[in-house]
Amino acid sequence: MKNWFTGLCILGAQAVCAQNNAPQVNGLTAVADTLNNTVTLTFTLSDTENDSLEVSVAVSDDMGLTYMISPQNLSGNVGFPQFQGGTKQIVWNYTGFNSAATQFRIKVVADDRKHVSVQDMVNQADSMRLLYDMSLIEGVRTHTVGSAHLQQVSDTIYNRFAALGLSPGIQSFTFGGINGGNIIAQNPGVTHEAEVYIIDGHFDGVSAGPAADDNASAVIGVLEAARILSQYRFKRTIRFIAFDMEELGLVGSNRYVNNAVLPAEQIKGVLNFEMIGYYSQRNNSQIFPAGFGLLFPAAEAAVAADTFKGNFITNVANINSSPLRQKFDQCAATYVPGLRVISLEAPGNSEIAPDLRRSDHASFWDKGYQALMLTDGANFRNLNYHTANDVSDSLNFTFIRRVVMATLATAAELAEPVHAGEAFVDVNLPDVSTSLNGDMAEALKLKIIPNPADDKLTLSWSPSHMVLEVRAYTVSGQLIQRSAPAAGVSQLFIETSAWQSGMYLIQLRGGGWEKSEKILIQR
Repeated sequence: MKNWFTGLCILGAQAVCAQNNAPQVNGLTAVADTLNNTVTLTFTLSDTENDSLEVSVAVSDDMGLTYMISPQNLSGNVGFPQFQGGTKQIVWNYTGFNSAATQFRIKVVADDRKHVSVQDMVNQADSMRLLYDMSLIEGVRTHTVGSAHLQQVSDTIYNRFAALGLSPGIQSFTFGGINGGNIIAQNPGVTHEAEVYIIDGHFDGVSAGPAADDNASAVIGVLEAARILSQYRFKRTIRFIAFDMEELGLVGSNRYVNNAVLPAEQIKGVLNFEMIGYYSQRNNSQIFPAGFGLLFPAAEAAVAADTFKGNFITNVANINSSPLRQKFDQCAATYVPGLRVISLEAPGNSEIAPDLRRSDHASFWDKGYQALMLTDGANFRNLNYHTANDVSDSLNFTFIRRVVMATLATAAELAEPVHAGEAFVDVNLPDVSTSLNGDMAEALKLKIIPNPADDKLTLSWSPSHMVLEVRAYTVSGQLIQRSAPAAGVSQLFIETSAWQSGMYLIQLRGGGWEKSEKILIQR
């Protein structure tokens, strides 16, 4: 299995989410001019319906694992509207752009702005699929009791994500001498990949019983949402996570928020499933912890008006997550009117009401991210909680389906579905990191004699110990020479008789810095 990050999804390149009649970007090429700090992209556009198109550019500095760089200073055939026919060009002036990489993959996207129906997505949720997946997950599964089944469940989630084309990865960790791992997969955003929405649930249980509601119901919800949403493309990333060791104290989600969030990412919202299967129309089947009515009088009054039936999903937010809470409520009302939602906001991070912190959303709250806990109320409704009676026969799969429908609708609307095509091209930009560690680069004194040069030139630098490597590039970014001076050497002779007349780039590299100078070969 892949580690997290190396398992990141390159969904666009794999064309997993092919869309009928989507516009196409054809014949994409890139030419780098390192003298003028520009990259010129040339391509054509085609669209069977001759729509007006929106063209955008994204850049990867990890050769296609992620496209989290939105380049600035673009000119040419970029933005809206663009049309098919004729050769298109976009010029990227990368002056001021810094990266430790020298090789980049550029993505050009054409979006026809066609409406993609979220209701069509919602309608695909299937109770029978949920029931089948429950048969795979239900059962004792902890790291001490039922460890074999826990591993089977982990493998099932991983393999399902892989079958959907979501290129899953494992975030491995150790806690109390026990090895664990979060399973992470995603549908990467087409134009705003760095903006991430998460649908999650934990897959470990307790040794007392088969843990159908807590929390196999969440796992099957995540899998069903992934099945449906993986068929579509979105502006922003939708990530699916199965957290490990929640029952040991939110271990997996804490490790995730502290160690697995990529530096360029912006986690915009988290939809956390925590027991979404128990439903009851019996009077007084829903109770509340002490003091609940004082903190949330409107929520308690709404439940009391229906004689305390446990026939709703609770949408738990903190104040910071209020916009996400409101969006879920709105999507539930719009797309799943048969789902009753009781919505509430805890003050702060709910330190005053710890019962509302008992799932993985709390790890995100504590980091300042917007997150919801979607829950049937756990032991305040389901008396089978953490017992041998927590079995699938006690659950309502229509209720689970409706919760999944509202959740995937929320994620889809926030991520914004698109009808788009894309193309990719690689380019070398050898001097983009010149300003990295600028103090070190500035401290190096470099002389190039002669400049302009003819058949040979001499490089001299000081201090001598700073330079570990010398490279020469054409202005189009082609590496033509590489040397590694011996320790203490401060001078290098370069034979240039085979170089054609024109401008070249000499680059000196040290520990974490680079410095580049232009050289003219003139005959």
